[in-house]
Formats: sequence, structure tokens, C-alpha cells
Amino acid sequence: MENSHLETFKAEARGKGWPTTVVITNTEWTLKTDEPIEEGGSNTGPNPMQLFIASLAGCQNEQAQVVAEELSLNMTQIDIKVEIDLDLSGFMGMSDHSNGSYKSVRLDASVTGDLSDEHVKTLGQKVDDRCPILALLRTSGCQIESSWSKR
Repeated sequence: MENSHLETFKAEARGKGWPTTVVITNTEWTLKTDEPIEEGGSNTGPNPMQLFIASLAGCQNEQAQVVAEELSLNMTQIDIKVEIDLDLSGFMGMSDHSNGSYKSVRLDASVTGDLSDEHVKTLGQKVDDRCPILALLRTSGCQIESSWSKR
């Protein structure tokens, strides 16, 4: 496989109890992850799964912008709703591992612009096929339900 478009992303994390500070290497971004107080954290930032689902929604939007431009589509807005079902048995120590813990993803994208229903269908298929975060979930065995519609 050709690696001409390989990009390496790096981060460093430091935790001294709660929260965890994560520095995205070679950028100006420092993030904080935490857990709610009732789960032992100090609730000073989103938990890692909340960041993951935000990453999926953001990746879908960015990929939609790229695909719409490639197809010369006049998309003026996209609204994306995402839900992920995660089995926490491994995380909580009730199972030996977390393999297969992602159970299902429900993705609902509503597109606004001068587009036909066929354009929206093509856009959605290409975005879902090309989004690397959705691909990660797909290859983990997670059930994916994706719906793309015109507003």
C-alpha cells in the first residue's frame, strides 16, 4: 500500500489524579479530559468518549465539506447528530478487555443547500466511506446506521 499521504498525529498526556491534560504535539492545542464527579472525576472537561463522539461529528462535517467541493455541490449547512452505544464492561474491569465494546452508531445528517436528493445520497455515501473515524468504528464490528437527508 502506498503511504504517500501518511500523516502522523502525536499527543502527550499527563495525569496526576483527575483531570488528564493532553497536549497535541506541535500545535497550540492543550485539552483537558475528566470524568463527572459522581464517577470519581472533578468534572473540569469532557470525558474521552465525549471527545471521541465530537471527533466523529467533526470528521463527518470536514469530510462533507471536502466531498461537496469535489462534486461542486452547493451545500450551505450540515447538521449532524451522532449517538454511540458503548459496552463499558472492559473499562470497568467486569471483562478482561474492551474489544468489541462499540456496539452501534446512529448518525443523522441533514443537509441544506441547492442539492437534489440524489446529490445528498451520493454525498452521504462518499462521506461515510471516507471518514477515518467512522471507518475505525466500522472495522471494530460496530453496527452503523447512517441517514443523510435534505432539509
